[in-house]
Amino acid sequence: MAFVRQSKTGVTAEQLKAEDLYGLLIQARGEAAPLSDDAILRSLFAAEDFYERDLSMQWQATRVFSDAEGRVNPRDPSLRITDFDELKDISEPAYDYNTHLWENERWALIQLSRGPIRSIQQVTFTWPGAFKVWQVPADWVRPDRRYAVIQIAPTSGPAVLMSFTSYILGVLSGGRGLPQALIIDYTVGFTPDLLAARHQDLLQAVRWFAALNLFGVLSVVASPLGATSSSLSLDGLSRSRSLGGKYGAYSGAIQLYLDREAAVRKNWHDHEKGPVLGILGA
Repeated sequence: MAFVRQSKTGVTAEQLKAEDLYGLLIQARGEAAPLSDDAILRSLFAAEDFYERDLSMQWQATRVFSDAEGRVNPRDPSLRITDFDELKDISEPAYDYNTHLWENERWALIQLSRGPIRSIQQVTFTWPGAFKVWQVPADWVRPDRRYAVIQIAPTSGPAVLMSFTSYILGVLSGGRGLPQALIIDYTVGFTPDLLAARHQDLLQAVRWFAALNLFGVLSVVASPLGATSSSLSLDGLSRSRSLGGKYGAYSGAIQLYLDREAAVRKNWHDHEKGPVLGILGA
């Protein structure tokens, strides 16, 4: 059955066959037959989904809602979501309100869970999952789109700033945070032009990942148990078989793609997410 889903990256089965799977055949009905487009697309879609989860990013424009399920029928109608689509949109927990957001004269700097940012729909302080307390004015929300970070910067005059100060002092000045009290709805995802201009390495790595899924199966089909050749003596009393590399018939291509794909993902993690740091206590 043909797939209804479209490629998120724009990579096609024809492109994979022409560039990454060139010359790769399987035996069917006693004759060489090319891989079906459905088999190739299945591996391509798996590769796209893996990259989205592993790199916490989205290939295409995707809406992300804080606690979408809990806001279908909230006690405060102003928090309601009426158009959430579980097949297209993403629901994630609301963000914790942390009193450290305002330490040392620093205005809130918040790391979002996904990126890159396309737009911010709202940043709203609430009692957890219940009532809207204060909505940050849209022009106060300053995103770093590439690194999926937002900062609250007061830009719209003393009246709004006074209302914000009153909210902080009157509601959240007790020195304690609140779990899942910060609703942030935003849209993430690359544009096709941005992918083509700056992220050809990611697109290539997705193709390698898809090809690896196919190589792993076909190396066994082409040469069971990694055997690359066999012979039988004329008298039929002796038989020999030569075994291929670690991954069977396509060991060379598999190792090459494994190394290159891993290098691209590590590079993206290091440059777009930054190194993972941990603080060790004494």
